Amino acid sequence: MLQLILELFTSEQTAKDILANPTTELIFMILFTTFFLAILVHISLFTRLKKIRNYIDTTNRLDMEPLSTFKAEYDRVRQEEPVKPETFVQEKFSGWRVFNVPVVNLIKMVQMTVSVFILIGVLGTFIGLTISLGSINGAGGQLVENVAAVLSGIDVAFYTSIAGMGLSLAMTVLTKVFNTEHMLTDLMLKFESQLEATEQDGMNRLIDVSESINQSIQYLQETNQQSLTGIEQAFAGFQEYTSGLQQSAKDLAAFNDGLASNLETFQELFAHMKEVTDGFGESTAKLNDNFDTLFAYFKKMDRNHEQMAQTMENTYERIKDVSETQANTLQQFEKSAEELKAFTSSILEEQQSMHTAFEKITQKTNDLAEKMDAHNKEFKQVFGSDLSAKLSGIITAVRELSKDFEKMGGSISQLPEALEVINQTQAEYKHLLSERFDDLKEFNRTFNNHLKAHSEESKDFERQMRDAAQTHERLGTQNNQLINEINKTISQMNHSFQQRENQVEASMDAIKKTLSDYVANLEGKLGEKLDKVARNIDDSVDMTNDGLKKEFQEIRRLSEEVQQNNARYIQQTLKDLGREIEELNRQLNRMGQQLENNSGRLRQNEY
Repeated sequence: MLQLILELFTSEQTAKDILANPTTELIFMILFTTFFLAILVHISLFTRLKKIRNYIDTTNRLDMEPLSTFKAEYDRVRQEEPVKPETFVQEKFSGWRVFNVPVVNLIKMVQMTVSVFILIGVLGTFIGLTISLGSINGAGGQLVENVAAVLSGIDVAFYTSIAGMGLSLAMTVLTKVFNTEHMLTDLMLKFESQLEATEQDGMNRLIDVSESINQSIQYLQETNQQSLTGIEQAFAGFQEYTSGLQQSAKDLAAFNDGLASNLETFQELFAHMKEVTDGFGESTAKLNDNFDTLFAYFKKMDRNHEQMAQTMENTYERIKDVSETQANTLQQFEKSAEELKAFTSSILEEQQSMHTAFEKITQKTNDLAEKMDAHNKEFKQVFGSDLSAKLSGIITAVRELSKDFEKMGGSISQLPEALEVINQTQAEYKHLLSERFDDLKEFNRTFNNHLKAHSEESKDFERQMRDAAQTHERLGTQNNQLINEINKTISQMNHSFQQRENQVEASMDAIKKTLSDYVANLEGKLGEKLDKVARNIDDSVDMTNDGLKKEFQEIRRLSEEVQQNNARYIQQTLKDLGREIEELNRQLNRMGQQLENNSGRLRQNEY
């Protein structure tokens, strides 16, 4: 098998010479076996990564293994505690095993075969040279023949180095064309973007929060404008209410003036009633005196007229009962008048009862006048004209008293109408005051609701500001962590490449030193070949080192540009956010001053 492979590149005799040494055959077997195994692993890994990536690009889903397992575990961990998607993705993909080996280590092992092929080829060359040089026998006269034989077959020993470098070059081209590391990084980024698709990115959230803040500010301005319009309307209504209240106060003042005049008239009426009562009392006293005189006269009369005296005594008793009834009625009227003065709320019913009482008094007075007229006639028949003249004076006084009571009844009959007008005016004033108080309550309720809504909006705005600040802090922390991780990764890569470069340089130095020592002892064509090989190796190493240095410089430059761009973007974002916060604070201060001024004017209007 090895011979067939070698015959593809060399002649049959050369292949047999190469495989004549068991050590060289073992080295070639190791090289080709490792190469084919590395190609198989590399192609399989690249195919699997590409299949997963194409599935994500095509379906935009994560239901393929191992992504579905990672997604389920990410959802479970995120419910328990917050976790960064990039950290989770790095952790899971670094632990992902392919062929029972972590995929990152597998990629590094495949990449490491590039150096392994070179080292194995160089090792085979040195082993072949050592064996060839060790077979030279320095004794006897066959030294020249032995050296010539060794020199003629020494080119076979370099086929291992050529094979190792060729396989290394082929593996390098293969890893660059089918770049599994780039494919894995792309897959990780796509998976991370899919995870972050479920939650907003930091900058997008900051922009959304800023937009929501702006919308809240605009809504707050509109609400404040509406509130100010409502307050103006409320103040206009309050001004109308004040005007109505002033008109009501004027009406109340006019009502109070009318009530005062009515009370004065009522006071005069009670004074007149008191005078009438005093006159009636005096008349009653005089009447009692006259009756005393009359009874004295009756006592002096002849005892023969005892029956007539008894009749007169009965008449006197009846007149006395009537007088007592009239006195009691007048006392009840005086009490009713006092109660009417004290309790104006029940005056209408009391006046009705008084009117009824006065009607009864008038009826009794008329009855008394009729009885007195009948008695007068009887007295006339019995005693003659003198007693009739005396009794006619009494009747005249009683008639005058009846006329006075009729006048008082007419005055009192007008009192219910005045009280009804007063009651109606009080009801209208009460209704007007209730409407004004309802308007004032509605205004207070509207203003209180506006203050509550403004307080809720202020709380929402403060909560959004806290969310924006937390998001900005979290974004800054993530950027710092990302920059630190990038710097750490770059430093690790630089260190790894530096170690690799040092190892290659050390190996090349050792090879160059060994070859230079060996070339110094050789002559002719072998020396030229070795010099050419050494120069080719030096050129290859220099080109590799230059390429690696350029790549490192480009990576360093890109990382610095990314850091500078991130720093400038963060600074610009912070400045914009600071300006928005300052503008928002100024607007809040102006709104607070306006609310204080409005509250002050409202308190002044209430006073």
